[in-house]
Amino acid sequence: MLRKGRRDDHKFDVCLSFAGENRAFVRHVADRLKSAGIRVFFDEYEEVGLWGKDLYEHLDDVYKNSARYCIIFVSRHYAERVWTNHERRSAQGRALKGKSEYILPARFDKTPIPGLRDTVGYVDLRKHTPVSFAEKIRLKIGGHFRSQYLPPVPDRLFKMLRARSVKRMVEIHEAADSFLTVLKRMSEEERRILFHFFRNGCPAELPKNVHINIDLLRRVSGFPGTKIRRLLGGLRSLGFSTTVREDDENPAGELGSSEMLVLVWHDFSLSGERHGTAVAEAMVRGSTMDYCEEHGLMAWERLDFSQLASSTAVIDVHPKSPKKHKTPGSKSSKRTRQTRHIA
Repeated sequence: MLRKGRRDDHKFDVCLSFAGENRAFVRHVADRLKSAGIRVFFDEYEEVGLWGKDLYEHLDDVYKNSARYCIIFVSRHYAERVWTNHERRSAQGRALKGKSEYILPARFDKTPIPGLRDTVGYVDLRKHTPVSFAEKIRLKIGGHFRSQYLPPVPDRLFKMLRARSVKRMVEIHEAADSFLTVLKRMSEEERRILFHFFRNGCPAELPKNVHINIDLLRRVSGFPGTKIRRLLGGLRSLGFSTTVREDDENPAGELGSSEMLVLVWHDFSLSGERHGTAVAEAMVRGSTMDYCEEHGLMAWERLDFSQLASSTAVIDVHPKSPKKHKTPGSKSSKRTRQTRHIA
C-alpha cells in the first residue's frame, strides 16, 4: 500500500565529501548508489554542470542545501585539503540549523576533524568494502517519501521510447529532467489537468502530439470546459501549445462535443530533444506503471517518477479486506485477494 510520509524535495539524496586520495573507494560507492537509484552528488557525475561555475559558491550551496544527507569520508588527507574543509564548513552550517542528523561521518582513520565531535556516530570504513558501505547508505536513505524524484538511470523510460544508443538515452534523460523542472513550476490544478490529458488522451500521433475529446477530458478531470481551456492556455510560457480541431469520430451536428484538444510540449532546454511531447507522455504513463489509478495519481501529485527505473520501481499492494466470521452451515468465507503489481 502506498502511504503518505514526510516530503523530501532535495535535488540529491546524498552528497559525498572526500579527499582525492580516497577517490577510488568513493567512486565505487557512488557507482553502487547510482545503480540503486539513489541521487548522489559526486563530482565526476557533475563535470558538465560544474563547468564555468563559481565552484566556491556552487559547492557551498550543494553541501548546505541540495542533499538530504552529507557523507564525510574522514582521513588524514581530508583534514589537510582546502576544498574538503570548505565543503565541511558548509555542511556543518546546515547541520547547526537542522533538527535531524545531516552529516554522516565515515572514517578511514581516527584523524580529528574540526567541529566533528567524537560522540557523533560514525562508520568504520576499515571494516567495509565499497559495496557493503553503499548498502549501509541505501538502508539509511531507504523508506523515505520520494517527492520531485527522477531516477538517475530511468531504464524503463528508455525502453518505452525504444532508445538503444547512449546518445539517445542522454537526450531523453535531459528532456525528462527538463519536463520535471517544468512540472515543479505549475500549480496543482495545472499538473492534474496534464495528468488526465496524457493518461486518457490518444497517443496515435506521437511524437507530434497527444489529443483528446474535450468532453472526455471534462469527465475524467472533473473540471468544466472553460476551466480546462484556461488552465491549458496558462501553460504556454512553459512550452505547451494547445489547439482545437474537429473530432472525426464525433463530427459537428451530432450530439456531444465535437471539439478535439491537441497538445504539444516543446522542450526549451538545451537538450536538443525534438520530440518533447513523446518524452512527456511516456513519463506520465511510466510514472503510473503497475499502479492502480488512485495510487498513480498520488505518485503524480508528488512528482515521484520512481516507476521509470527498475531499481526504484515499487510493488503496489492493496490490503486484504477483513476476514468474515463463519456462520453454522456456511461455506468458508471468501477473502479479497491481495493484488501485487511487480515492476
